[in-house]
Amino acid sequence: MTDTSADLDDTIRLELEFLTSLVWAPAAVSLAAVHAMVGGPDDRDPSSRDVLPVSTELFLRPVHTAVFAAVVARTDAGLPVTPTLLTESIADPKEKASLRSVLLDIAAPSGAGPLPGGADVAHLAVALIDHWYRRGYPTLLARMSLACEESPTADLAGFWRALTDHQQIAEARWLSVRQRLMLV
Repeated sequence: MTDTSADLDDTIRLELEFLTSLVWAPAAVSLAAVHAMVGGPDDRDPSSRDVLPVSTELFLRPVHTAVFAAVVARTDAGLPVTPTLLTESIADPKEKASLRSVLLDIAAPSGAGPLPGGADVAHLAVALIDHWYRRGYPTLLARMSLACEESPTADLAGFWRALTDHQQIAEARWLSVRQRLMLV
C-alpha cells in the first residue's frame, strides 16, 4: 500500500494541528506531552524502549521537526512556548526564515484551532505516533525487498532478524508512548 496524496496531506495537517495544540496548550500540558513522547532531558537514552529518541523521524515535513525540536528545547529549559518565542529562539537566520510560515500558521490557525486547555494535545500526539509507527512497516518491507535483490542468500536471515528486532523496538516505544500520553 502506498501513500496517496490525500494520505500525505492528512498526515501533514495532523502534524501542524499537533504542533499548534502543543504550542497553545498550558505549559504543564505541553511539558507532560513532550516528556511522554521523548522523555525528560535527563532520561533520553537512545536505547530506551519507553520513549522515542529525539532523533526519531516523527514528522514528514522537516520544518515540523524543527518546530518540535524548538518546543522540546524550550520545555527542557523551563521556558514558555509561544510562536513568537519559538521564532526568537532560533539563531540561524535561514532556519528562522524557513520556519516563519509554519509558525505563522501556528500563531493564527486557519481551522478550528486547538481546544482550550490543551484538551487535544494527547489525542493528536497519539494519532501522530500512530502515523509514524504505520509508516515504518512499508519501509521495513522495502528494505527487506532490497536485501532480497542485492544480498547473498546466506545473509537474508540476518537481515530479517535485524529488521524484526528494529520493528520490535519500534512497537515497544509506540505502545509505551501511547500509554504515557493517556496520562497527560
